Amino acid sequence: MSEYLQGLDRARLWWMLSIEPIVKQELPDLYPYMTAGLVGDGSDCFGFDDEISMDHDNDTRVKIWLPVGAYSDIAAGRIQAATSHLSEGRITTESVTDFYRRYTGLEWTPRSSSEWLAIPETNLAAATNGDVFYDGGGRFTSIRNTLKDFYPKDVRLKLLEGRILTMGQAGQYNYPRCLERGETIGAALAKARFMEAAISAVFLLNYRYTPFYKWAGRALKDLPLLSQVADDLEILSTETSVYAVESICQAVLTELRSQELTDLSTDFLVPHSAAIRERISDSELREVNPWKQ
Repeated sequence: MSEYLQGLDRARLWWMLSIEPIVKQELPDLYPYMTAGLVGDGSDCFGFDDEISMDHDNDTRVKIWLPVGAYSDIAAGRIQAATSHLSEGRITTESVTDFYRRYTGLEWTPRSSSEWLAIPETNLAAATNGDVFYDGGGRFTSIRNTLKDFYPKDVRLKLLEGRILTMGQAGQYNYPRCLERGETIGAALAKARFMEAAISAVFLLNYRYTPFYKWAGRALKDLPLLSQVADDLEILSTETSVYAVESICQAVLTELRSQELTDLSTDFLVPHSAAIRERISDSELREVNPWKQ
């Protein structure tokens, strides 16, 4: 099979070599306000597409965004007309506000803990992935950078509290007990909840958003901290292994201590969730039920 050129690289080349010269020349009034890139849903936006991806939605894609003041159906139509003769892929146009609202539900960047917590991690991962090739107006990148700066401190701690609580409850407590009782369905569900919480905890400890579950394991392997957890997760995904659960918990616990998020000596994670909660400065957020996050 020939060497595969990933969608993000194809999109960048298409913009630089074909699209940008055309819109710069034919749409001089819009070009200074445009943002172009590939960000959002799809394995190509994460850089995870490969030869297998060629069986569906593998067109080269470039997205063009305009700020609200410059965007209109007429402006979008002009961009499509100017580039309609380019057949290498698909060009889509939308407003900056519409793009971010689709992922955050907001017309502004999150301003409160409740607004941050209402946005799924996977949405934030999609809204900040990929690459921006050009940003004339700067509005798109300004919002992008705010989101990429990650959760406020207390919000991150609140999310970690819940993830650590779930890891201890589902993985260290319920999983082995279900196995001991022969409750195979319960064990499978406990294992799944544990794995999902563990992956999210690792991303939070790396100050990164967890992507869509399909790509979470692959993305975890590229993280600077705790990427070795992927090895135990691989074992746990195909085997019954209480040892793998404990190995993951100990790796996460070591990092929690390294980041001074707990000073407890126990190996059981549930009490550490309370230690994390005590480090939340916002008293109202501190009392929010962690099971709901």
